[in-house]
Amino acid sequence: MKAEAQKGFTLLELLIVIVLLGIMAVGAGMLITRPIDAYSDQVRRQQLVDSAEMAVRKIEADIRRALPNSIRTLGTASGWALEMINTVDGARYRDEAGAGFSADTDILTFGVAGDSRFNLLGRFTSLAPNTYADYRTVIYSTSPATIYSDAALNNNPGIISSPAGLVLSLDPTGIEHQLTLPGLFRFSFESPTQRLFVVDGAVSYICDSTNGILTRFEGYAYQSSQTSVDTLAELSALGASSGRVATQVSSCNIDYQPGSAQRGGLITLDLSLTDDATETIRLLHQVHVDNVP
Repeated sequence: MKAEAQKGFTLLELLIVIVLLGIMAVGAGMLITRPIDAYSDQVRRQQLVDSAEMAVRKIEADIRRALPNSIRTLGTASGWALEMINTVDGARYRDEAGAGFSADTDILTFGVAGDSRFNLLGRFTSLAPNTYADYRTVIYSTSPATIYSDAALNNNPGIISSPAGLVLSLDPTGIEHQLTLPGLFRFSFESPTQRLFVVDGAVSYICDSTNGILTRFEGYAYQSSQTSVDTLAELSALGASSGRVATQVSSCNIDYQPGSAQRGGLITLDLSLTDDATETIRLLHQVHVDNVP
């Protein structure tokens, strides 16, 4: 009786199976790795795009609140500086009698003696009756050079009121808001549309591509020249409060066309962000600027 033959795998067969399994594993790994890498790349790009878009949207929001003709830009060695004066509210002032309002305290006069109290045609949208120590009123601002110099020197040029603050109250009739200035102040020029703005200070953005950061500053004293507030160190020395708007900034450019009284201005923001994996996105954003005083 013959012995049964032993069953099993030869060493060669085992090696062939191992090689085939290895080839299949590599192929499967490649099929899985590529979608994972693509997803990771997409996530990185999306994070950069979100960061850049949030930054330009923040700048846009400030630009839309800016006092007409207060925006100024300056190129720096590593990027740019952008500055504007923030408006808190705006309304139309009463410059003549009407609807029962005829007293001197109702009407804003532009005479030599100046005025200290006058009504608005209606009420402010967001401001409520109160004393606002740091707020100032502006009428007919037509030039960044003029408004910043006048605000910084407080030389009563007739555009921005004195820095001692103002009082907002209801007119005795309870219909209109009434503004009381800290003293007699003579506004030099009437606004063609009777526009008045209340402002609370300047806001600056510094884009520094060398250090890769975009920073917002506020709460500092007005400066006649923007060269005094075009670096992080200068603004910090003035006691400005700051907030980081974007990081990973690799390139930043800005172009401002101020327009005219008949045509709006336009700011073009060009911002590039790069992550550690050398992934770069570039965002181009334009903001319309209303400079009608």
